Amino acid sequence: MNIKKVQNKKSDLIIMPIVFFALFIVSLIFQKKNTLPDNQKILHNTEIPTTTLNKEEIVEMINKGINKIHSNPEFSIYYKENQGVPKLYYVYKDSLTNRQLNDAFFIHIFPKDEQALLKLQKYNYINIDFFDFNPIKIKTNTETYFVFRGVFSHKTLPEFLEPNKVKFFNTGRFSSNQGRSYQVNGINFENLSSANVSNTLEKITISITQKNFEKIKSRRIEALKSKILIKKEDDFVPSEVSYNTTKNVKSKIRLKGDWTDHLDDEKKWSFRVILEDDNTTIRGMSKFSIQHPKVRNYEWEWLFQKVIKNNDLIGLRYDFVNIDIEVKDKDDTQKIPLGIMAIEESFDKRLIENNRRREGIILSFEESLLWEDRKKSYDLKLNINSWSKKLQETQNLPIKVFDESRVLSDPVLLKQFNVAKNLLEGLKKGELKISEVFDIDKLTTFVALSNLFGGHHGLIDHNLRIYFNPVTNKLEPVCFDSHPGSRIGQITNYPFSEGDMVYTQKLLEKFEIISNEKFIKNFIDKFDNDLNKVFINLKTELKTTVDLSILDYNSNFIKKQINPSDIIVSNLLNIDQKKIQIDISNLSDFPVIINSLEHNDGKRLSSAFSSDPIIHPNEKKLITFNIKDAFNNAFVSKKNKKGGFRYPKDVKKIKIKYKFPGISFSRKNDIIPFGSNQDETLEIINTYKKSFVTNYTNFEFIKVKNNILTIPRGKYKLNKTLIIPKDHKVFIEKGVTIDMTDGASIISYSPIICRGTKDFPIHFFSSNHSSGGIFITNTKEKSTLNHCHFTSLSNPTSKLWTLSGAINFNETIVEISNSVFQNNRSEDGLNIIRSKFVIDSTVFKNTLSDAFDGDFVEGKILNSSFLNNGNDGIDVSGSSIFLKDIVINNSSDKAISAGESSTITGMNINVSEGEIGIVSKDLSSISLQNVNVSNTKLGLSSFQKKSEYGTGSIDISMLTLKNNELDYLVENGSQLLIDKAPVKTVSNKVIDQMYGKKYGKSSK
Repeated sequence: MNIKKVQNKKSDLIIMPIVFFALFIVSLIFQKKNTLPDNQKILHNTEIPTTTLNKEEIVEMINKGINKIHSNPEFSIYYKENQGVPKLYYVYKDSLTNRQLNDAFFIHIFPKDEQALLKLQKYNYINIDFFDFNPIKIKTNTETYFVFRGVFSHKTLPEFLEPNKVKFFNTGRFSSNQGRSYQVNGINFENLSSANVSNTLEKITISITQKNFEKIKSRRIEALKSKILIKKEDDFVPSEVSYNTTKNVKSKIRLKGDWTDHLDDEKKWSFRVILEDDNTTIRGMSKFSIQHPKVRNYEWEWLFQKVIKNNDLIGLRYDFVNIDIEVKDKDDTQKIPLGIMAIEESFDKRLIENNRRREGIILSFEESLLWEDRKKSYDLKLNINSWSKKLQETQNLPIKVFDESRVLSDPVLLKQFNVAKNLLEGLKKGELKISEVFDIDKLTTFVALSNLFGGHHGLIDHNLRIYFNPVTNKLEPVCFDSHPGSRIGQITNYPFSEGDMVYTQKLLEKFEIISNEKFIKNFIDKFDNDLNKVFINLKTELKTTVDLSILDYNSNFIKKQINPSDIIVSNLLNIDQKKIQIDISNLSDFPVIINSLEHNDGKRLSSAFSSDPIIHPNEKKLITFNIKDAFNNAFVSKKNKKGGFRYPKDVKKIKIKYKFPGISFSRKNDIIPFGSNQDETLEIINTYKKSFVTNYTNFEFIKVKNNILTIPRGKYKLNKTLIIPKDHKVFIEKGVTIDMTDGASIISYSPIICRGTKDFPIHFFSSNHSSGGIFITNTKEKSTLNHCHFTSLSNPTSKLWTLSGAINFNETIVEISNSVFQNNRSEDGLNIIRSKFVIDSTVFKNTLSDAFDGDFVEGKILNSSFLNNGNDGIDVSGSSIFLKDIVINNSSDKAISAGESSTITGMNINVSEGEIGIVSKDLSSISLQNVNVSNTKLGLSSFQKKSEYGTGSIDISMLTLKNNELDYLVENGSQLLIDKAPVKTVSNKVIDQMYGKKYGKSSK
């Protein structure tokens, strides 16, 4: 990433204060109107859960005691059924304790027919548990109530929970961790008000001869065998229809439906009815269907069609009637009462006129080919995988026009058909956009409402019905077979709408409208009384429910889609004096419009785009923002009151302002101060993979036998990194000399055994000071280095990682003896990490920085010398080590340093020259015997460096301090014991005098 410091520069323009102030006020007004409010402001509608709950009904229920079935000092319980959804209401007064608010509810229902239940399960009661974490708070003039609700229903045993079949139930509250907090027993439904309800629906009688009825029965049996009903030209049979005072209207009738759910009931079969006299109608229709209410999901289709027409969309007349079939055979007439059936309008000019449109044609996609293909599969005992994929695609289905004969013989209608047909063909081929051929306002309203109601079935391509409006020359959707009333798990779009920005923008606008609680409550209030009447009529025969909380759920689901928690991810790539480049990824399912860069305080930081960039779903795009001249002035340091952008600190003050098309509010997003480059990522991945590829077979001087690698005595050059895999052993013979150049390192995942001798030591060195270093890691067995010299090495490094030591051991066991580490050009001469070790009779001299660095290690250092170290002699953190017979001379920082909860014990320690002798910090403990510290600037010190740790302590017996500028510096709270006697602390903040400020070497 190319980050350049942005210089502050004075503007060449003098802006009048009054103009500046006016622009500032305008920007605030614009922001207020168009920006999604933050946490300090009122929440936007899309962030408030929708609920269609009618509080007024609950208040009336409580005040009048309607269906109160229990009351005690803890709570009262009410039973209420809304459109077939039975609920218990637990009503608390005044206030709630923590457990009353959070405990779950349990209900144990004991049915009257206990024996019937025991045949289905081993317990004589039915259990229902539920949570309600959002009780309704209701305030009246005198009281405050908290109302919890639970559905009084069971998925598999609903028949036992009808109030008249319940003997009693026990209920209360419980927590899985704390047990029950309350319980009440023996509640029954004796106090429920009951009402005898009768069916008030109108009746339609269809008369048919016995012969024709047998033909229909035969077609039904044939369809049930094939699982699909295929229509035939001779399916219609003569019939007569009677309704109110209209008697014996000549008609024809056939079975209808595709799947056999239309036919599987013993009596309630679905029929298509067409009246012969076009001037005669039944309930305003000359063509209609009679079908089981279940095939359109009962009352839900009724409500959906009402809402569709209420929003000026084309809907069908859809209602419920009582149907009788009269089967006549000579002088005998058999009446077959089908009971309650749904009556649904079919597609003709009366449908269009009833929707207040000019007469026009209605189109669809010919679905008979699709159903014939599916029937063929079932006839041949094949599964759905055998269905023709081509016939499942809308592009391959022919276009169909309803009332075909009349349309093709009428010049006006034929002209309309030719236009409409070609519009659809252009849409199918991708030559026209959906926003070009449809009335986009009506189409997106229909799609939005379909999603709100869970009516995705009506958006399946072969269920589409389309009206051509001859006035606007636009297509309009006709609502048909939506099967609403389900919770949605995704947004469903109209076919052919993908990639049309106009459609998407308008749809999002509609989603924001229809997901609003007020919109939903408005149509519920309008149709609630009629819906209740429909429900009461259907309940006389059918078990049905209208759970309006489905609308709540779908509304909230839509809100989450149009205002998700996260929409974009933004990575800063480059910044200079004129521009900022940001990689922006769209994580949503909708396009995103990028507006500008803004400061946290709302100031605009970037110039306007000539056209706001659009990032499509799952797309990543590099956006360049041209920054304003006053950019630097937006970032003022609190310390020096000077302006100027500071990377990366000020990145968090910049926000990307963006929005979904069609949505009324904007959003703001943080910027990640670093980016990702695909080419760089691929390069790093490839390099990473290569770093584990072993290559020891490429080196001729390595002898291989099974898993034993041997480097025999000799002089070798290593000019590229040697990588040794795990589960091997590496033996380096005495007298081996390896000259490492050109950045070469040795990386081994197996132990190395160096068998040098006093006369024939092993040498690792770099003749031209260009080498890497040595790294042994994750070996199960011990490595041993005897009589080894490591000279003029640097640390192992690659494009991906860098180690700090010339020689490094990680998560292993190592023993080093009779060896020399000298003139190494690395942060540490020897770095051991998370390992166990022994170092004996070894010399470290002229190391660029620390001679020995141990991180989280356990080990011993014996009979060893540390000379002329560029930083510390021995430096450990999180470790436990033992020292004996140690000489440390002329360390540029500390001779011995213990940090981060380390423990150092030992004896016979001689420290001379250099900056500081022995230091314990950050909960570390040093305990030594027979110690000499001479000619240092500071002899001993204990203190706290890091806030997350504590103080340090030193305990030394037989200590000699000689010619030191200051013998000791001990911080308050830390400890220094000399021969068990505490030394008086002399400072509150030792750290302020260390690391080059007064003592030691700067760590910068």
